[in-house]
Amino acid sequence: MTSPKAPRASSEQLLAHFSDPHLPLTGGIPLAMLLNKRMFGFLSWYRHRRHRHRFEVLQQLVADLHAERPEQIIVTGDLTNLGLEAEFKQAAAWLAELGAPDCVGVIPGNHEAYVRGAWEAGAAYWHPYWAGDDAKPNAAAGAAQSAFPWLRIRGNMALIGLSSARPSALGLAIGTLGPEQLARLAAILERTRQMGLFRVVMLHHPVLDNAVIWRKRLLDAAKLQTVLGEHGVELVLHGHGHKKHTGELATVCGIAPVFGVPSASSAKAERAAYHLYRIKPAPEGWALNITARALNPSGLDFTQTWTQNILLLRER
Repeated sequence: MTSPKAPRASSEQLLAHFSDPHLPLTGGIPLAMLLNKRMFGFLSWYRHRRHRHRFEVLQQLVADLHAERPEQIIVTGDLTNLGLEAEFKQAAAWLAELGAPDCVGVIPGNHEAYVRGAWEAGAAYWHPYWAGDDAKPNAAAGAAQSAFPWLRIRGNMALIGLSSARPSALGLAIGTLGPEQLARLAAILERTRQMGLFRVVMLHHPVLDNAVIWRKRLLDAAKLQTVLGEHGVELVLHGHGHKKHTGELATVCGIAPVFGVPSASSAKAERAAYHLYRIKPAPEGWALNITARALNPSGLDFTQTWTQNILLLRER
């Protein structure tokens, strides 16, 4: 499968974003692994979700995305369903086909932390994809949470990945960042602000209020809004809601757009889609073009559904 091309010679950079692919459940799950919240998730998958999340749709999306040849690809969580080790292994193989770790960044979703210890046990399989530029080799063990936020600097972009993944009770899909991660985020935002970079913050759960129902919310969303507001950000990306979401966040550096995307494997309800972000320096700040490509009603291919141009004024 084609990997993203090398960075463009011009100053424009192309970033692709999709979320919640929910790869198919692997077979032969030991019963002992289902004697907890996973049993209810397994029944939900078997009765409903396997008909909604189709691997062939995800394959179409990836093929269409690769044809656009972005420099960077971001996946904002929920590659798995039950957070099983076999699912982490399967997703690692799929990520290798999606692109090289240097060009693909991943953050965990609530399904990666479906039960206590699931993310910590499976994180090592994806380590190259959630490691920041300063990550130490073989440092995945014990760093599944302390490694966040990760930071990758690519040209004019500062890609900042947060982890809101945490286990929650039956019927809940909540997320939390925690004070330590928020403090590290503030420091990264300030450093990259001084460097004059286009800062992209990504997490699984939405940062804005009312983007999802209460049982799926980010518990410390208000605190995250405060950090972003005080230190600035140019673009915020998320998943989780399985639907398109657009919003704005007021920051010290101006208004930052916020975008969420549908599930990348959805064949029903709000069909699968991904976003492309063309980022280019402008005299006043940054020129940002957003293009959405979605599975068309025929289900045969992906087509452009909307596009938007935004001028983000640089802080003075």
